[in-house]
Amino acid sequence: MTKEKTFLLDWMSSLLDWLGINSAEGGYKSLFASLVVVFCCLIIWRLVRYILLRAHRLGKMVDERLQVIFDPTNLKKIAFSIALFIFYVLIPLAFDPASGLGIIVRKVLDVLIVWMLTNAASAVVKTIFTLIYHKRKTKDAPLKGFMQVIQIVLWVVAIIIIISILLDKSPVKLFTGLGASLAVLSFVFKDSILNLVSGILLSSDKMVKVGDWIEMPSAGIDGVVIDMTLNTVKIQGWDNTISNVSPYTLTSGTFKNWQGMFASGGRRIARFVEIDINTVKFCSEELLERISKIELMTEHIASLPTPHSQISNLELFRVYIEKYMESQPWLNKKMLHMVRHLQSSDTGVPLQIYAFTATTVWVEYERIQASLFEHIMAIAPLFDIKIFQRPSGGDLEKRVTVEEIIGAADEN
Repeated sequence: MTKEKTFLLDWMSSLLDWLGINSAEGGYKSLFASLVVVFCCLIIWRLVRYILLRAHRLGKMVDERLQVIFDPTNLKKIAFSIALFIFYVLIPLAFDPASGLGIIVRKVLDVLIVWMLTNAASAVVKTIFTLIYHKRKTKDAPLKGFMQVIQIVLWVVAIIIIISILLDKSPVKLFTGLGASLAVLSFVFKDSILNLVSGILLSSDKMVKVGDWIEMPSAGIDGVVIDMTLNTVKIQGWDNTISNVSPYTLTSGTFKNWQGMFASGGRRIARFVEIDINTVKFCSEELLERISKIELMTEHIASLPTPHSQISNLELFRVYIEKYMESQPWLNKKMLHMVRHLQSSDTGVPLQIYAFTATTVWVEYERIQASLFEHIMAIAPLFDIKIFQRPSGGDLEKRVTVEEIIGAADEN
């Protein structure tokens, strides 16, 4: 045998010994066994993956909850974990655990198993919270934040265990060292910790949840919450833009949540029209007769004491608006409704309508409000009342024209 062949055989024998494979007569059989173990694990992984995905397709047709449980991503993780465990059990048939390669493979497998177990546990937590969220009773509960807290704890523990495996140290010592450096970590990750605590507060106190309409002028927020996590609250504005706000911004400031209005079943109207003070007067018999012809005012005029000399047209106008609102189907009669005067100013006497609609739908609410004030402005002249409006260019032109006519008449 030549020196080159002898050197090659010696090198292969030493390599097999380092790998943990007996380099004697059965050494090459052990190498073959190693390849068989790896090949078997690959076949098992593909077979389990196929069976689980097949079960997912069947479950998808049976029940929606099974579709959530047998999620394809989770099934692939389960199949890989099973194959990994089988390889972990069969590895002594392929390598000597005390050999150099055996120690490396063992550490890699330990890390992979911890990683896959944590991944599977995180997927289980997500599946459980998804099933709870789909229940009608808890559909509005802000569970996503709590789910993320549990997942963060799982991954922190997993990372510490993985580091302890790689460094051959006890996880307890690493936990102790982590506690000593907690002050430094809290300073470095101050913003993240604030958002984490704020996200928990928003969820636990039910300050806001997905689907709520919130308004925060200081941050330029006005829209519906479409998603909530521990780090971000996504809000869709009325122009369909998406705003991302940190939970700490909401808890440290002041925002308005309109959900109480929707829950009450009524939306408030609190607007006013300004009455020209110069048109407020006591009613003449002619004016009273005209107002009595209005259907809603006939009985009220007939019930007034005589003489009628102390009744103002503004009083009757206010009474008419009250009766008109009470006759409308959109008024929420279970809630406060009235017509009142506000403090008069140089623009007239503000006549405020304070009432609640029986609907909270935005489009319907605006239509009702517009229709109400259009009617008020149209009916005011029947009471000899004018709605105050500052003079415009056209009004000034008319006044000049009238003055010119009067001046020309005086000259003639």
